[in-house]
Amino acid sequence: MRWIWQQSDWPDFRYDKLALEHRELEFRLNSERLAGSFDALPIASQEDATIDLMLSEAIKTSAIEGEDLDRESVRSSLLSLITSDTLPANSDQKAAGAASLLVDIRKNWQKALTHDLLGKWQSMAVPEQRYTPILRGAYRNDPSPMQIVSGPYGREKVHYQAPPVARVPDEMVKLIEWYNQTSPLSGDKTIPGIARAGIAHLWFEVIHPFDDGNGRVGRAIADHALSQSLGYPTTACLATAIEGDKKSYYLQLEKASCGSMDVNVWLDYFADTIIKAQEIAREEVDFVLAKTRFYEAYSDQLNERQARMVSRVFAEGRRGFEGGITTRKYEAITKCPNRTASRDLSDLVAKGIIIPLPGGGRTTRYELTIVRPAQSGLTRK
Repeated sequence: MRWIWQQSDWPDFRYDKLALEHRELEFRLNSERLAGSFDALPIASQEDATIDLMLSEAIKTSAIEGEDLDRESVRSSLLSLITSDTLPANSDQKAAGAASLLVDIRKNWQKALTHDLLGKWQSMAVPEQRYTPILRGAYRNDPSPMQIVSGPYGREKVHYQAPPVARVPDEMVKLIEWYNQTSPLSGDKTIPGIARAGIAHLWFEVIHPFDDGNGRVGRAIADHALSQSLGYPTTACLATAIEGDKKSYYLQLEKASCGSMDVNVWLDYFADTIIKAQEIAREEVDFVLAKTRFYEAYSDQLNERQARMVSRVFAEGRRGFEGGITTRKYEAITKCPNRTASRDLSDLVAKGIIIPLPGGGRTTRYELTIVRPAQSGLTRK
């Protein structure tokens, strides 16, 4: 099989600019609306929304690579980094690394791409581990082929093979030079944001310059490029959108890596994913706004146990509390006896703070009431 980097015209990527125009415009308009939604939130809620967006991204960009992170550890690391620029003592290394990467991308969106910056991001994505030969902060130097394979031992299928290690330094020089020359901040060969982000991400993944962490760093580059095109950090949840259908993501990468320099199909997929990522971000901001309204309406009507339960429900994010609130779950969350749980839930129903879900069977299930803008009424979802 002939890989894209073996083509005679590599890396002269080609695409139809007109085909992306309407989505480039949609991306920019969506970004402006999202920025306006952020500005409309109270300051404390803006911080909540930022952390929620970054939390989703940190967890999902690792999940794409098959790694599960502890949600609360990532949240704690993000909060500490944003408020004090330090990590919590004894923080989980993987959670801390994922959080550090997301925060660093936001802080350094104006900076030019460099080998050192990429090395720093890779070190964050791949925390130090004992007894592993994985290089951190430096390009790979193992002469054996860098391959992406699947299937049982002895019957592996090679989905992709990256350029040999001897070519990596020169390949990365070309990518970084192109990236900085096409930057809207300092370059003289500017190209639109989605096209630049999509090509940069594909190009980086084709080179696969690190022993590990290439996917996470590649998505960081895409976020960096999108932020530069806007002139402020993007809120699009790219990793969250990709993780929602990662089979398509890997399939499109594989097709592009084995194809020609015509990357229209890849950019068509990438543009659609970016727009989906913005929809997810809007849902996240709407969720934070709903949470803010809820507490404004009801925080002074909750006892300590009820407040703990509500906080636990909101901690599940925009996807909601799976299965609804039940007496048994309330007991487990608040560590109270059944009689107290029943009394507390009845009190919440009487105040209109929770609403019974239909079709609960023998066990009554509840959900939190949604408070509409300007207290225009309390309605179900």
